[in-house]
Amino acid sequence: MLFSVIIPLYNKAPYVAKAVESVLVQTFTEYELVVVDDGSKDDSAEIAAKAIENQPNCRLIRQKNAGVSAARNNGVAASQGDYLCFLDADDWWAPTFLEEMAKLITDCPDAGIYGTNYTIVNESKGKTRVSPIGVELGFEKGYINYCQVYAKTLAMPLWTGAVCIPRKVYEDF
Repeated sequence: MLFSVIIPLYNKAPYVAKAVESVLVQTFTEYELVVVDDGSKDDSAEIAAKAIENQPNCRLIRQKNAGVSAARNNGVAASQGDYLCFLDADDWWAPTFLEEMAKLITDCPDAGIYGTNYTIVNESKGKTRVSPIGVELGFEKGYINYCQVYAKTLAMPLWTGAVCIPRKVYEDF
C-alpha cells in the first residue's frame, strides 16, 4: 500500500459521503482509506460505513470523542502506507490528487512533505476560488520557508488536506 488516507470524522453527516467518494474515485488506486469516527453524535459513522461498504481497502474505526488530532493519530497507527494523506470529512479531492502526489514523490523522493494548491468553495454562496498559496506565481517545486511566506502573504502555503507526508517523517516527530 503506497498511500494511507486518513479521514477524521466528527458530526459531518451532510458531507462525509462526498469526502469518501472523492477518495474512492482516485485515478491512482494504491491506497487504503481509514475513517476514524471521533464519537459523532449524528449519523456520520453510519453514512461513512455505508460509503465504504464492500471496499476491501477501506475501514471505519470508532473511538470516544478525543479530538481531531487523536483521531488522525489513531488513523495513522491503524494504517500501513508509506505515505500519509489527511482529508477532513467536509472536504474532497479532485480525482487526480493521489496521482499528483505519486508524481511529486517520484520527482522529489527525498522531500519531507508534498503539497498542492487547493480550492476554497463556499457552497452557500456558490463561489469558488483557488487559494493563494503564498508562493510566487509559477512555483512548481522546491523549498518553502513557511513562516516567511505566511508573514508576507497571510496565506498558508500548505494545508492539511492538500499535503502528503512520508510516514517516516511523521513518526520522527
